[in-house]
Amino acid sequence: MYQDYIFDLYGTLVDIRTDEERTSLWRKTARYFSLQGAPYGTAEIKRRFEELVDEKERQLALRMNMPRRDVEIKLEEVFRKLFREKGVKPSKRQVFDAGLFFRSESLCYIKLFPGAKNLLERLKAAKKGVYLLSNAQRIFTEPEMRMLGIYDLFDGILYSSDAGVKKPSLLFFDALFGKFGLDKQTAVMIGNDWAADVGGAHAFGMESMYVHTKQSTPLLGPLPEDCRKLNLIGEVFRFGQ
Repeated sequence: MYQDYIFDLYGTLVDIRTDEERTSLWRKTARYFSLQGAPYGTAEIKRRFEELVDEKERQLALRMNMPRRDVEIKLEEVFRKLFREKGVKPSKRQVFDAGLFFRSESLCYIKLFPGAKNLLERLKAAKKGVYLLSNAQRIFTEPEMRMLGIYDLFDGILYSSDAGVKKPSLLFFDALFGKFGLDKQTAVMIGNDWAADVGGAHAFGMESMYVHTKQSTPLLGPLPEDCRKLNLIGEVFRFGQ
């Protein structure tokens, strides 16, 4: 029935919880930057991080003439700015390492949902196209996918941080389809978010599958007719044939 399967990541294939409000996260991040020659206090670095995110989101939304809710900045730019404001000109490696340290300290846990990797492997074995369309930061997500052993199971990946937009923006869907030459008539979107995944796919004119997980936002209305509700992620293979 479908040739190409487009997956959301967090909350769909990956079970994750992060906490960016923990004082220990900001204390350790301040110490990390200070050891790199960019001295920060705990409250100072949290405040400045949030201010820079806010500033860059507003600038990007204005530049792209889009609602702020639809844009996605690159957090590398924030980490780079944090260094530069203290007189440090960081290398790309320093920025990457700072971002990875921040993510590691904010993670409470991360793991695959049962059956997720097996599903991807079965789709690949069946010669199906497997793609990722994720509201995510490449600086965090690519290392996590490699750690979980699923990065190489995708034929194509598009992160919102690279595209500058995120689901449910139709520009994000269009960017994926344009980049990899996909056909919405033979593709299906699989996700756990009623608005971003299902709503975005429906507005784009493609079918979808919805799986409710503990990371899902509440259903704000009925699923569209072109969406199939799943009990488990592993059902994607059975219903896609």
